[in-house]
Parts: sequence; structure tokens; C-alpha cells
Amino acid sequence: MLVALAAALTAMFYAVQIPIQVAFCARAGEKPGAALGVRPFAGNLALRAARKRLGKARRRKRGKKPPLKLIWAIARRLLPHVRLEQVSVRGEVGLRDAAATAIFAGAAAALTRAIGAAAGARVTVRVQPDFQGERLRGEVFGIISLRVGHIMLAACGGILENSGRHRHGKTHH
Repeated sequence: MLVALAAALTAMFYAVQIPIQVAFCARAGEKPGAALGVRPFAGNLALRAARKRLGKARRRKRGKKPPLKLIWAIARRLLPHVRLEQVSVRGEVGLRDAAATAIFAGAAAALTRAIGAAAGARVTVRVQPDFQGERLRGEVFGIISLRVGHIMLAACGGILENSGRHRHGKTHH
């Protein structure tokens, strides 16, 4: 009995330590859209899945949506544990004014590099200014990492907080 309990606790300890890689991808211009890919351990596989999903048109399922307060309660607990691993920005930008185009391209590069430096992430920026005409075409993608245990604790805490609001009558219907 004691050996089985120790084995179960050890297995649970290692299970909550599993890193989950979440890749995000957003595109503007040709075939605009956004997608997510999720894989344990392998961020590049998650990114490949997000990019593949980005090219496909999908219909969203119409179902019951979770309450926004519940999502916010979970996200608030989860955000401190999210690590930005990689962020990349590629594209072309052209505005009516050449000076505004240069400022926008420089600001996009500076902002992306600042976010990467603050998070300790790998950063790639390739924003080309187009001084000939108006254009906005590009892609932003990246990988964030979090652990299964943090997701479980955040979900439990958010659910408890949300159920406490319902029990004490602090909801507005």
C-alpha cells in the first residue's frame, strides 16, 4: 500500500512538471488570421501545427461559453508562470508618408526586441519598409511555455474563486 502511494505521488510529481509549449501565429495581409498550436515538450511542433491551422478556414462550434470572470480568474493566476520562449515578426509595411513608414517599421522592431529582452526570449525581426505604396503584410509568431502543474493550480484557484462569488451573491445576472 505504501509503495503504491509513493509510486502514485512520484508519477503525479513528474506529470505536473511536464512543460506545455503553446505556439501562436497571426497573419495580416494575404490570408489573414490567427491560430494556436499546443504540444508537450516540443515548441517547434506546436508552431508547425499553428501555421498549418492558420491556412485552413474553420467554423467555430457554437456552444456554451465559460464565464468571462472565470477565464480572468484563471488567467490572472497563470500569467506569472508563462515564459516567452521565442517571438518573431516578419513583414512589409508601407504608409502614405515615407517618414511615418520608417517610424512604424523601426517602432515595430524596437518593441519586439524590448519584449524579447524583458522576457529573455529569442527574437527575430524582419520588418521591411515599403516606401512606394500603402501596404501591411506580415506575420507574428512565437512560443510560450508553461507547466501542467501551474495550469492545474490556476484552474482550481479560478474555479474556487468563481464558485465563491456565486455562493456569496457577488454575480450580476
